[in-house]
Amino acid sequence: MKKIITALLFLASINAYSHTISGKVLDERYFPVPNVSIAISGGNSASTGSDGKFLISTDDWTYDLLLYDLSSNIGVLYKDLTVKNPELIFFGLNASKNINTEFVKVEFPNIPSGRSAIIKFLAEDVFSCEDVFATAGERTKVVNINFPSYVTRLNGRMIYLEKTPTSYVKYLEYPMTINKEGYPQTVVFDSLSYGRTPGTSSVTIYPPAFAYDMKGFSVFADFLSQHRNAELTLNVTEGDIISSKIIVPQNLPFGYRLKIEGRGGLKNGGSFVSNTYSYPGATYNIGTETAPKLDSPQDKYWGVSNNTMFSWDWGTGTGIYVVHYHGFMPVGDFYVVTRERELKNPKGIARSILEGNEYSWEVSKYLTYTSVDDYVKPRMFANDLGYKAVLTSEMRTFRINPF
Repeated sequence: MKKIITALLFLASINAYSHTISGKVLDERYFPVPNVSIAISGGNSASTGSDGKFLISTDDWTYDLLLYDLSSNIGVLYKDLTVKNPELIFFGLNASKNINTEFVKVEFPNIPSGRSAIIKFLAEDVFSCEDVFATAGERTKVVNINFPSYVTRLNGRMIYLEKTPTSYVKYLEYPMTINKEGYPQTVVFDSLSYGRTPGTSSVTIYPPAFAYDMKGFSVFADFLSQHRNAELTLNVTEGDIISSKIIVPQNLPFGYRLKIEGRGGLKNGGSFVSNTYSYPGATYNIGTETAPKLDSPQDKYWGVSNNTMFSWDWGTGTGIYVVHYHGFMPVGDFYVVTRERELKNPKGIARSILEGNEYSWEVSKYLTYTSVDDYVKPRMFANDLGYKAVLTSEMRTFRINPF
């Protein structure tokens, strides 16, 4: 009998916490986030390493995962997961610490009158770099490049794209390595630089016909083989227009395609941002999207308790919801990612992040996911956003106590 009991205890020990979750936490610019605390339903805990990765175990097939950082007072709860290798966005955080920042001086021939240029660094690995725009008469610009602090060098290319109001006339690129805390670098584009004529095409865009109070769109050059942050801003248009024909490069390297971002908003705060991928020569109609409508509690409701239910309607299409609670004093932000359309007040599970009396809340819907699993699964391509649109409701406020 003693041997049987010992064997049963051994089997119980190897079955307990038998599912290992190997995940990664990224901020909203897709940089890894170190030192984030992780808690899983069932009681286990962990934290992310310098590369944003973590390991945590559970004996539940379906689990909830709580991410929180008390130094920034931000928490994110992912509900009803089964994915064993989730890629989790830590909402509310952009890379501002734990990054390397290097500057590169870029020199190029004098830009003729009537022309302009876009300059940017591109890489396959994690990086961030704003578009730098140069105009006629300029010969130098400084490019700011960010990459994770645990990386000592970053390989990529500085690119230069010159255009007139009606055509794209010059593309140049310069392979380079950015070194952590290295000497200031200079890139010189001259007659020996590798270049080509990119050619000129166009894309015709029809904004949504619905009478939004605000609407517009942007067109980006997107590169399939590069990181998600590798895109060039080709055009930004705002206003209630019927259609617009936008010039775009005909040919660029690195799996070139176009990303079209549509936008619409109402005075009550409801809005949408949609994304689609297309190619030169295409015509695209930006669809009308309807954001979720908040049902309860009513705006400026006094007397919310831990048992108060927050609810909203579907909005357009199939998707998952990200519910954002913001505390005013002390400042704190808590997000819940769920497939459901109602949620009990999360103050009791927010790890001291929601400790004040007055809050705001809103709901964003991410199309076209069918589950939270679908949202957190790793992307096939590093720069694929994975969602069609984000629809954001109006914002409401509430209080725990009247005063």
